[in-house]
Amino acid sequence: MNSISTLSIHDKTASKQPLATFIDGWIVSDDVAFINPFEAYISQWPNTRFKPFDEPAFHSQLNNKENLTFPDMIIIDGKIDWVNAAELIKDILGNNTQIILLTENSDTQVLRHALKTGIKDVLTIPFDEEELDQLLYDCAEEKRNSRNQGQVSVFLNAKGGMGATIIATTVAHLIALEQSTSSVLIDTDAQFGCTSNLLSTQPNYLLNEALAQVDEIDEFALNGMLTKHESGLKFITSRSTDLVDTLPEFKATAFNRFLLQVRNNFDHVIIDLSRGLENATLPAIAEANNIFIVVQQCIPAIREAAILIKQLKHLLGINQQNIKVIVNRYTKNSEIKPEEIQKSLHVDELILIPNDYQSVNSSTNLGELLATHYDKKPIVSKLKETSDLIMNKTHEEAHGLKRFFSFLRS
Repeated sequence: MNSISTLSIHDKTASKQPLATFIDGWIVSDDVAFINPFEAYISQWPNTRFKPFDEPAFHSQLNNKENLTFPDMIIIDGKIDWVNAAELIKDILGNNTQIILLTENSDTQVLRHALKTGIKDVLTIPFDEEELDQLLYDCAEEKRNSRNQGQVSVFLNAKGGMGATIIATTVAHLIALEQSTSSVLIDTDAQFGCTSNLLSTQPNYLLNEALAQVDEIDEFALNGMLTKHESGLKFITSRSTDLVDTLPEFKATAFNRFLLQVRNNFDHVIIDLSRGLENATLPAIAEANNIFIVVQQCIPAIREAAILIKQLKHLLGINQQNIKVIVNRYTKNSEIKPEEIQKSLHVDELILIPNDYQSVNSSTNLGELLATHYDKKPIVSKLKETSDLIMNKTHEEAHGLKRFFSFLRS
């Protein structure tokens, strides 16, 4: 970036890769020629939000103790009294807010003052846009690493009808049955989502209703918006039974803030992304500890899975170790063997879910959960291995608990 103004030439419809977690920030400047290009730049990030303040509004905000928020980053225009601004930020907000100074003059004296007042970094105008990108990446990574947040696991169909929804629902249910952990299931499909039917439970609120008021949601409001199944599993779905002209839409920033609230209050978040990659739900991919891609033993599904894995790795920067492949309705009689799937998708392991059409069909038709009514079936045992993987249970721990509960029942 050769100057601040060059940011304004960017297409506002363009987008950057999601950050590791949501970043909430302020921009402090009296100059609209400074603020406007930054707002255009920030709009390219799906999970950032920066609020602009002129200098008087900035002071007023810091003095508003009742409604004071704690941003992750504050970008200060070097044309204002930045030394005083930085000292106020440190005194009132503490050390968790990163301060970035943008100035046309960064001589030794400025750098010394910046270091003394706790400013994290100084960018000299003109500077490369990649420098600002990196500051946001670093801030998000530090924030994510410093928080004890719930783990996120997403389930994606390689192509339509692979079975991601029933797998995600069953795995979430199995995690909920563990008394030592808490879990939430999020169904993002407003058109075909069937989570409430699988759970035989009508939702209290829909996802778009929660996202519409995400800035006002606290821990108590969040629990009120989630629907509790009799097993203890809490969930929120997107599909309405009402007749609507258009499907509800939401922004990635709102979804990311909601996801952050859920992660702050629950140990495990299971997200059904059976429709595949969509802009609004990309923050879930960025936050995910586990990305499960569901395929079946057919060439079209494996071909689409290969494309999806390339998108995740090369376009979204997802680590290979976070990607797992589930072969649903697996049968040994298929011409396509697991080894061939591994080779085609360049993965070391596969999760093989055995074909049990009768149990799954009965479960979906009657609204009876697999783990409750078909717990002796091999399909449930394999799905339990998936939930154990999410909870980082070892093979010995899982089987030890199984033997313990068998002893109690005897």
